Amino acid sequence: MKTKLLLLSLLMLFTFTTNYAQTSASQAGIAVQGIARDVNNTAIAEKEVNFIFEIYYNDGQDQAVYSKTITLTTDSFGVFSYVLEVDPLKSGEFANRQLLLRITANNQVISNELLRHVPYAISANNGAPMGSIMPYLGDSEPVGWVLCKGQTFASVGKKGDNLKAFLGGPTNVPNLQGMFLRGTGTSPENGQAGPALNKPQGEGFKSHFHDKGTLKADNGGEHKHKYMDRWREAMGDDNGDDQDQLDNDFRARDTERTTPNFDGTHAHTISGQTGGEGINETRPVNHGVNYIIKL
Repeated sequence: MKTKLLLLSLLMLFTFTTNYAQTSASQAGIAVQGIARDVNNTAIAEKEVNFIFEIYYNDGQDQAVYSKTITLTTDSFGVFSYVLEVDPLKSGEFANRQLLLRITANNQVISNELLRHVPYAISANNGAPMGSIMPYLGDSEPVGWVLCKGQTFASVGKKGDNLKAFLGGPTNVPNLQGMFLRGTGTSPENGQAGPALNKPQGEGFKSHFHDKGTLKADNGGEHKHKYMDRWREAMGDDNGDDQDQLDNDFRARDTERTTPNFDGTHAHTISGQTGGEGINETRPVNHGVNYIIKL
């Protein structure tokens, strides 16, 4: 009679112990344990069984996250155990997608269930979902992260494919060198808009006015104005008679004279600009970091 392996429904033990926060220091993975049974529900004890373990998600078609083919020997109760050593770089999939675990034994699918996490396992996933950005005091990114320096995704390699897709398929990793981060959307405090998601926003300085302060024009001081003084010089008798008072010809002369003269109250227009101060940007006190983004 053809034997079919079964996992004991409901009583099958799945112990998921994910600890991606410590992947660089110790072995981590998903511990799977179950009982292999035949069609008569009898445990298959102390036998070799060929298993395929697959973790995947479905976005219209199955997308593999992990796959392992291995032969395991059941114990005297038909129990098998195995730790799925998932690549730590795939940890973002666990935080951001609904995954399933499919188990095939001797070419028969014996389980295809939603992969459930305990809350700690998710929070232990380096503490951040894919696309998270954080400051980092280092020049070499930690496992599962990449520096935000505008490098091409091609230089990041296959490990950056999921992040690239998550960001909408850009050519480059975000370049946050010399940048401050600001929330997207409109501020409830002042009604001003932040940058669009994953887009830069140009610099600016809020429009404002200055009063005159102590700025004033210098006094002109005492000064002089020129004026013309017209006077007449009597000339001799041109007719040869003695009637000087009647016949004198007069010749007018204009003489330019100057005399002190004060200008009254008046105003002067100020032109030019004040002396330059400051640097080429407006910035608060700050401290240098690298930004890294979660793969």
